[in-house]
Amino acid sequence: MSLLSFYALLLATVLLLTLGLMTVFSVQQVVSAARGRDAVVDFSKYLIFAGVGLIGMWGMSLLSERALRYLAIPVLMGATALQSLVFTPLGTCTGGNCNWVEVPGIGTAQPSEFIKVGLSLYTGLIIARWFAEGRWQRLHWLVKTTAALLPAAAIALVMGGGDLGTVIILGILLAGAGWMAGLAKRWFVTLGTAGAALFIFASVISLNRRTRILVWLHPDRDDPLDIGYQPKHARWALATGGWQGVGPGSSRQKWGYLTQAESDYAYAVLGEELGLAGALLVIILFAVLGWALARIIRRSNSLYASVVVGGIMVWIIGQAIINMAVVTNLLPVLGVPLPLISQGGSALISVLLAIGIALSFARREPGAQQALRSRPGAVRRTLAVISTRRRNRA
Repeated sequence: MSLLSFYALLLATVLLLTLGLMTVFSVQQVVSAARGRDAVVDFSKYLIFAGVGLIGMWGMSLLSERALRYLAIPVLMGATALQSLVFTPLGTCTGGNCNWVEVPGIGTAQPSEFIKVGLSLYTGLIIARWFAEGRWQRLHWLVKTTAALLPAAAIALVMGGGDLGTVIILGILLAGAGWMAGLAKRWFVTLGTAGAALFIFASVISLNRRTRILVWLHPDRDDPLDIGYQPKHARWALATGGWQGVGPGSSRQKWGYLTQAESDYAYAVLGEELGLAGALLVIILFAVLGWALARIIRRSNSLYASVVVGGIMVWIIGQAIINMAVVTNLLPVLGVPLPLISQGGSALISVLLAIGIALSFARREPGAQQALRSRPGAVRRTLAVISTRRRNRA
């Protein structure tokens, strides 16, 4: 039972990634053909991102807590520096958001996804170092300001690019990490009030965001061929799927009806092809993933581990809930992908890196190290017994 968190988290991640790769390949067959490209070649490129992410996940799972602490500031600073490139000629815009950077030979990258990883590590470092023993109150105001400046700058740069959905995810990540650290209620009241004010202001000044909210409030009032197009076709995709689905690769909505079928609305295509059973399977796997992360928090003896994993948990599970709620019209369109399912190389790698960090802490649960060390010996003994029986039979 000491390795239950480790294997549950790993299994749920691999199964979700498998479903995601199936969905992405299904959609790419149509998208690539429409662009005159080979779907297999395009999917092979995406498999490279998945491979890089899995290698990164494995590498992060081997790091010690001390190494992760050392990585916190460099990762967040590096991601923030990359995010600033979206305001240079290298930056590209999609759907009103300017949060992508053109990388020669690779394509586009989204630095804000790696800010999530850096913010998880950095928040754990600050809280574990200064809040645990009440040291925050004794720190000089300049130190406090400097500590808060880096994450504030990162979030401001993301908001400057117009990606409100990612800003919301970063906000709930901070809230989740603070909750695991046992911060006072006044912090949540302050952050919640500031976040709500920012959301209202950002929605009011943007015609696109205001329209999305109005479509959500009055889905039958808007032109189904205009602003209400995507939400309606997402619901039609789920309805077409029924109980058992139309079959893998047989989605109809991916044929140009859902223009973001491979990204924000991948869950709709999955539900259409695999039916209610497939849609519920995704929900169950995310529930298992969340349970495994929560179990790591409960069994950890380190405040740093609890805060970091808490931030990762509310980021991945919260983003999954938001995406599925958008697809089913329970929330207005926010433009956040479904972790491990939606296409996006940067998003996939960042989530797998975060899972690797959680696996690192799972490996250090009470009794986990002893169990891991005993596994090779158990395997060798089993192979020895099998070999002996075969020789006796011979």
